[in-house]
Amino acid sequence: MTELHVCRLARPFSFVTPVAGREFAAWVMALDPSNTAAERDGVSKSLVDSGCRYAVCSGHESSKWDDSIDRAFLETDPDLNPPDERFVMTSFHEDESLNDVAEFFVRLTSFDGFKPAAFVLVALGNGSAIDETRARVAELLEMQR
Repeated sequence: MTELHVCRLARPFSFVTPVAGREFAAWVMALDPSNTAAERDGVSKSLVDSGCRYAVCSGHESSKWDDSIDRAFLETDPDLNPPDERFVMTSFHEDESLNDVAEFFVRLTSFDGFKPAAFVLVALGNGSAIDETRARVAELLEMQR
């Protein structure tokens, strides 16, 4: 059964996986425009270390989130060459509607042998978009059953 979890992060931004020991797809919604590079890097490292295999990034400086998660993955190996079996795919979605990103998140985050059984919305900051997005993702997951 596919799971959906929402993690609302406030300062100090810190991510703890709701699906310990399992791989997952994450949607990083950067709603707080004041997040710093250090905060971004800390959350990115936590995502990668806890089993994120696909990170969809949207919101404020989404391309920087994408880059930060890519770096966090590479840094899992001292030679910056981690094995392909742990590869973390990333994408960033600037100026796309929440509905379009939600469809991408649910329908297009499988790759190679990875098919997410858990989807985690990671919202940094507050906003009505979180509840709307959770509802839309839940609806799309239900439609895929």
